[in-house]
Amino acid sequence: MSYITIIGWIAAFLTSIIGLPLVINTFIAKKPPKVSLLSWWIYYLGIFGFAILGFAIRDLQLFIPQVFSGLSTFIFLAQVYIFKAKTTRKQLINFTFLSFALTVFLLILLLGIFFWAKISLGNLGSYANYLGIFAGLSVNIAFLPQTLLGIKNKTIKFIPLTFLLNLFLLNFAWLIYFFLQFVIEKNGAYLSSFIFQIIGFLISTIQLVVYFYQIKQQKKPFKINWI
Repeated sequence: MSYITIIGWIAAFLTSIIGLPLVINTFIAKKPPKVSLLSWWIYYLGIFGFAILGFAIRDLQLFIPQVFSGLSTFIFLAQVYIFKAKTTRKQLINFTFLSFALTVFLLILLLGIFFWAKISLGNLGSYANYLGIFAGLSVNIAFLPQTLLGIKNKTIKFIPLTFLLNLFLLNFAWLIYFFLQFVIEKNGAYLSSFIFQIIGFLISTIQLVVYFYQIKQQKKPFKINWI
């Protein structure tokens, strides 16, 4: 196993567990944390894009984490919309979003079945660059709304710290992985993903810095929300 493969699996593992802190936090607190739903929907669609890309170029390290990350993201979105359906009168809207979230995850699972069965869907590989642009842009700008909202309302400090740390580490790991694939392995399909990963890394770094700044600005003792 090459060092590039090892880095890829580390990035894959970190991506797979990205949603767990928020899922666990919501179960414990009985209500969703203060995050941007727009960010999570952009991220979720980016996961779907990366699942298609991983399927198209037959990259297991790229595909597998999208299944687990997609699952945890779907569970979190389900928690949010079920909570909103119980506390607001807009039940139809909430369950429509919930149904759409379920459909996206089922499509990811279907791609997984096709991947395992070695079933191809036409010449998807020829669209790898476009898929990389869509997925890379979606995933890596996803948490920009959450960052801006958190800075404006001073709510980043309420986000579980394990989520922010994991987001920073997975962005760093994917950044290295995509760079090595493009430079060492000479695989041009990873170029757009590498470029957009830089954006994701910067956003995750800003979130982490702002988090500790907001904690430091607290005049009263503030309990860090680890999970």
